[in-house]
Amino acid sequence: MLNATQEGMRSSILAMVEEKGNIPPLPDILVRLESKIEDPKSNISDIAILIETEPILSGRMIQLSNSVFFNRGGNKVENLSQAIIRLGLKMILDLAYTLEVPKLFMKGKGINQSKFWQHSLAVAILSRILSPRLEGLKIEQDMCYLSGLMHDIGIMVFNYLIPEEYSAFLKKIGGTDGPLHELEIQKFGISHPELGSLFIRKWWPVPEEVVTSVGGHYLTMSNQGKKYPILLAVIIANAIANTYDMGNGISHVEEPVNYNFLIQQGLSREDLEEIVEETRESLYLAKEVLYK
Repeated sequence: MLNATQEGMRSSILAMVEEKGNIPPLPDILVRLESKIEDPKSNISDIAILIETEPILSGRMIQLSNSVFFNRGGNKVENLSQAIIRLGLKMILDLAYTLEVPKLFMKGKGINQSKFWQHSLAVAILSRILSPRLEGLKIEQDMCYLSGLMHDIGIMVFNYLIPEEYSAFLKKIGGTDGPLHELEIQKFGISHPELGSLFIRKWWPVPEEVVTSVGGHYLTMSNQGKKYPILLAVIIANAIANTYDMGNGISHVEEPVNYNFLIQQGLSREDLEEIVEETRESLYLAKEVLYK
C-alpha cells in the first residue's frame, strides 16, 4: 500500500508518460527499418538505401562487418549491401537499435551512460546466446536481444522525466541495502521495471514479449518463468551480467546467479564460463566499433 506522498509521485510520473511532448520518440529510422525488414517484398538494395540515409549508422555497419568478429576469412566488405548480406537482416536491426536508442536519453545526470549501456548490451548478448541453450524452452531468439537491450530502460525514463529528483535519489541510496526497484517504489511509488514497460507499451512499437521482459526482469530465476521463456532468458542474463562484473553501475543489490537452476536447464559451470567469455569479446567489439 502506497502512502499519500508515494501516490502523488506515482501519479505525477504517470502523467508525464502520458504526455507525448515529454517522451523521446523511437527514431524514425528504426521504425522504417523494421517495417522494411518485415516486408517480404523488400530486398537488400531497398534496405541498404534506407540505412544510407543515416551515414553514421551506415558506416558503422560496414565497419562492423569488416571487424575480426564477423570477418574471419579476411575478405573486405566494400559497400552496405555486402555488409547486410554478411551480418544478416536481424543483426542489422539489432545493431541499429543498439546504436540509436542510447542517443535518446542523453538528457539527465547522475548515471554513467557508458557503463549503463554496456550492461544493457551485455544482457542483450547473453540473452541471445542463452536462448538456444536452455533445455526444454522454446524461445524466439529474435526477441531476446531487444528484450535484453531494453530491460533497464525504465531507469533512463526516470532520469529523462525527473532528472533532478532521480539523480538525488541515486546519490542518497549509494551503498544502501535493498533492490533498486524496491527503493524506487518507496520513493516514487513506481519502479523502473513497471515504468519502463508502461513507457514502451504506450510509445514504442515493440513486440509484447519485449514489454513483458522489461516489466519482469527483476524477478528471480524459477520454473514459473517458463511460462515466459524470453523473460526467463533476460532474468538469467541479467543475473550473469551482474555476477560477472558487467553491472549497470547503479544497482548494488541484485539477484545472484542460481547455479543449481542453470544446471537444471542444461548449463554447466564450464558452459557458463564459455558464454561469459563470448559476451566479453562481443562487448569489446562494441566498444571498439559501435561507440567510438
